[in-house]
Order: sequence, then structure tokens, then C-alpha cells
Amino acid sequence: MASLIDIASARVIGDAIGFGMAAAGASIGDGLVAGRLVEGVSRQPEAQGRLMPLAFLGIGLVEALPIILLVLLLVHVFH
Repeated sequence: MASLIDIASARVIGDAIGFGMAAAGASIGDGLVAGRLVEGVSRQPEAQGRLMPLAFLGIGLVEALPIILLVLLLVHVFH
């Protein structure tokens, strides 16, 4: 029978793996948004004023997932 320490450590390891996957996904998403921004500005430099706020909004939305997941994991670990 598994002891409580084994279960708790497995839960923490699972949480860390989940957060790592979310961070990896966010970094890929940030790279895609930034790449499309550079591509759009290189094609139409005059559109930089319109593309920049949209890119910041996109990066903010992509980064929201790991931040929310981090809060949920901290609640899960310390609860």
C-alpha cells in the first residue's frame, strides 16, 4: 500500500510536469505571435501601429494560461 508521502510526492511531480507542459506551450505560442508580428511589419511597415497592440494582446492571452495554471497548482500543492 502506498504511503501518504508517496502519494503527495507523486502529486507534486505530476503538477510540475503539467506546469512544464503549459509553459512549453506558452513559449511556442509566444514565438508564433512574435513571428507573425515581424512578418506583418516586414511586409507592411506602416501597419506597425495597428499590429503591435494586437500582438501584445495575443501574447498576454497566451501567457494567461500558465499563470492561471500556476495559481491552481499552488492551491493544489498547499491545500
